[in-house]
Amino acid sequence: MSVVAFSVTRFTPADVAEWNSIAMPKLDRGLWASVTRRSDRERDELLVHFPNLDRPIFRFERDRHGVYRLLFNDRKGWYEIGRGDTAEECLSVWKGRMPRTPRAPAPAVQPAEAETAL
Repeated sequence: MSVVAFSVTRFTPADVAEWNSIAMPKLDRGLWASVTRRSDRERDELLVHFPNLDRPIFRFERDRHGVYRLLFNDRKGWYEIGRGDTAEECLSVWKGRMPRTPRAPAPAVQPAEAETAL
């Protein structure tokens, strides 16, 4: 039995699952028009297209060093907005933030108490 090495430039099934957890809801709601995949010897990329735009807006990639990047295209070029050693770490900019625990309000100081506190 021979084992074929998995290319470090390719997304793993876990990477694709992490991507899908973010992409599918956006596609279902119509926020994204499509996602296309492009791969070569240097990187594996997922390109996000918005409705009514002819160019990709976001690019998620894994390069030949195994580094993940998330980039944004603003018509002037690509700008990195996320990076990580894992897909989850890189895509964390799109994950919902944990709700903050509300702090108990500070007790109100009565005017008479304010004078004696000084």
